[in-house]
Amino acid sequence: MFRRPRGVDLEPAQRALAQGQYDVAFALLEDAARRPAGRAAQGMVWLQLAAVYALYAEEGVENGTPALRRAVAADPNLADHPLYRALYWEFAAYGGGSVGDVKRGVRQVPGDADGVAAYHAGSALLAAGAPKSAAKRLAAIDAELLPEYLVWRRWSLLGQCREALGDWEGAVEAFDQAVALAPRAEGEPERLSLAGAYLEQGDPGRSLQVLADVDEDALRREERAVARYLAGRANLEGGNPNLALTLLREAHALEQGDGTEPLDTFQTSLATAQALTALGRYPEANRAFSEALASAPAEDLPYVRHEAAYALIESDEVAAAEELLTDVVSDPTYPHRADALADLADARFKMGEFDVAEELAQQALEMGATAAACLCLGSISYEYFRLDDAIRWFEQAVSASQPGDPVWVSAQQLLTDAIAWRGERMADRVLTHARAALEYTDPSSEWYLPLRRHLAAAQRALGGHDRLLN
Repeated sequence: MFRRPRGVDLEPAQRALAQGQYDVAFALLEDAARRPAGRAAQGMVWLQLAAVYALYAEEGVENGTPALRRAVAADPNLADHPLYRALYWEFAAYGGGSVGDVKRGVRQVPGDADGVAAYHAGSALLAAGAPKSAAKRLAAIDAELLPEYLVWRRWSLLGQCREALGDWEGAVEAFDQAVALAPRAEGEPERLSLAGAYLEQGDPGRSLQVLADVDEDALRREERAVARYLAGRANLEGGNPNLALTLLREAHALEQGDGTEPLDTFQTSLATAQALTALGRYPEANRAFSEALASAPAEDLPYVRHEAAYALIESDEVAAAEELLTDVVSDPTYPHRADALADLADARFKMGEFDVAEELAQQALEMGATAAACLCLGSISYEYFRLDDAIRWFEQAVSASQPGDPVWVSAQQLLTDAIAWRGERMADRVLTHARAALEYTDPSSEWYLPLRRHLAAAQRALGGHDRLLN
């Protein structure tokens, strides 16, 4: 077991770190490193300096790696110190070291190592792309063994691990703890992480509440861009696409910078395209989707192509949509392949290829895309005037979707039209479905007036009642 050498007092530097006074901490440690002392004491100071640089992740490698070398040059025995080994592999991970190498290297840090070494071992695993292993290491640390400046950071790293694993409830819990324990100035980025976790958890309202408490003056440009992006997405998912579009354009302007290096704009371009789609501004949405496709990481391409295809279909650029959807359904790893297949069936239907569309829709139905597939199959039956089949498919589409969902609205509209062909004996059903459809149909829609006519005809047939009287 390594003990702190005599003459090494790290407490002042740790107090400065706990208060977010990094300049003070660096000055104290660098001054200590320059003072004459035993080799063991000097090595320990350089090791602590390397640990502080590691808090800056990739940005700390340039200075942290030389500090680590100076530590072991001053005291070669430190090469076996758990903190030295943890930092060595953390810097290796930031430099692109493989998951396997980092995992093997971190195994040299004992599970019962001191809290600081265990923290940096967990950080190394996370940086290397092993969030599950990192979370296990970090969760096992006794917070009482950590200096104050690492207590909230441990929660932050745990939040990032859970985020990477898709455990959004766990991420919310961890980031909430990080916000509560961090100094105010350092807690602002943690609030952004918390807001993002709430958003991914499906709670845009809580996300906006967290963002409202963020002091943007304390954020860097890229963090301000993230704040606007998150607010934009939260408003979009909360049903306010106009405000979302304004916020997303502000985020994009921050990402572009003002004579400074531009930031990655993919997520903002995608959300902007989705906001424009929600507003029915399809030509603008198509242009925004083109920007998103040009900058999308490979793993996100199928999803972006799928989203872009929907906007293209809505703007009657069906051939272009069909091309994108063909690429999407050819990817067996895409998790929403069944929905994409149903959309491809819809595109083929709109292109007049009814037989191909029916076959694709049946496949999509078997794969679980019930609502969209039934809507397409109903549309094909209606095109052939097979009214009983069409009504049955549209009813299934309504049952398999949620009120207000685009498929639900389209199914209600078509169901009203199909049942109306059955005459006054089904006026009560026409009334029910026309009312349901009109609740979610904008007056500017091509469906609005036909639905109003069906509603009026049904009301006349029923003599002001909601059903036929015997």
